[in-house]
Amino acid sequence: MVNNVRAMGLLLVHVVLVSATNASAQAVGGADKARPVAGDPGLSTMVVLDEPQFRVLRDYAEPGATRRMHSHDDATWHVFTLVTGQLLLTVEGESPVEVTQGQVLNLKGGAKHTFRNTGTVTATIVEVFGKAPKP
Repeated sequence: MVNNVRAMGLLLVHVVLVSATNASAQAVGGADKARPVAGDPGLSTMVVLDEPQFRVLRDYAEPGATRRMHSHDDATWHVFTLVTGQLLLTVEGESPVEVTQGQVLNLKGGAKHTFRNTGTVTATIVEVFGKAPKP
């Protein structure tokens, strides 16, 4: 189930991004530094930070672009933050949800999901994923 956890999610994203002070470990730049998502025209992504405990991605979706149904199988938890724009997000088995600028959602780790940019501007998404500890 998609839960709106704006305060918790914003705090988590803030802590993750602010605590990652090692500039060599961070992706710097905007949409021009992101790589296209194969098979999904109008979508691009970049790894902002990849640590043993978590990963942070920044995604861009042009108006009308759709991200195919997919999952992040290594994720134990998933915080989805829409920084700019507006999306229609669908988690497999659930009704679609309109997501607006600034909204933060908590998705189950590994949940299959898709989204479409329903707005008139490029949507910017920050996703933070928890990872299981390696033995």
